[in-house]
Amino acid sequence: MSDAKAALRREMKGRRAALAAASPDAGERLAEAFVARGVWPRAAVVAGFHPIRDEIDPRPLMRHFQARGYALALPRIDVKGHMTFCAYSLDAPLAAGPFGTQQPGPDAPEVFPDLILAPLLAFDRQGGRLGYGGGFYDRALDYLRSVNQSNENPLQVWGVAFSAQAVTRVPTEPHDQRLDAVLTELGVIAIRKNT
Repeated sequence: MSDAKAALRREMKGRRAALAAASPDAGERLAEAFVARGVWPRAAVVAGFHPIRDEIDPRPLMRHFQARGYALALPRIDVKGHMTFCAYSLDAPLAAGPFGTQQPGPDAPEVFPDLILAPLLAFDRQGGRLGYGGGFYDRALDYLRSVNQSNENPLQVWGVAFSAQAVTRVPTEPHDQRLDAVLTELGVIAIRKNT
C-alpha cells in the first residue's frame, strides 16, 4: 500500500504543479463557484489552511466565510508533531511552522472546528484523500471525529483541490480519514458514501 501511495504522490505533485501554473486564479474561481450555490454550511468555526507550494488557495473562500460571521481557524503543528486548530482572523500575523507552513502563533487559542477545509494531492469520489504522507490530518481528524459525535451538526471535512486532482481510486488504509465533499474551481463534488 505504501508503494502505491508513494507512486501516486509523485504523479500528483507534478500534475498539481502544472495545474497551479496554468490556473493562478483557481482559488478565486473556487470561491465564486461555492458562493454561487447560495448554500452555506451549519457551522460556527471553519478551519482552512495557508497554502504552500502549489496548493489551491482557500483564502478567497475563507474571506467569504469570515464576512458571513463564521469564526476561522488554521492548523498548528507543535514540536511533537501534533496538529490542533487555532483561532485565526484573515490578515492576522502568522508564525513559521514545519514544512514551510504558516500557522497561528503560540498565543492563539485552540478551537474545535465544525468544518475543516483540507489540502490534498489527490481525491476520489468515494471520499478518499491522499495527503503528503505525514498523517497529521488523519490523526487530527480521527481525534476530532471521536469527540464530535453530534448527530445534529457532525464534523464535516471538505477537500480543497483542482478538479483535475481527481483519480479513480485513492489507495486507502483503515486509518485514512475520508472527505465529506471536495471543493474545486468548477464547483462542489459530492462524495458517494458507502462505496
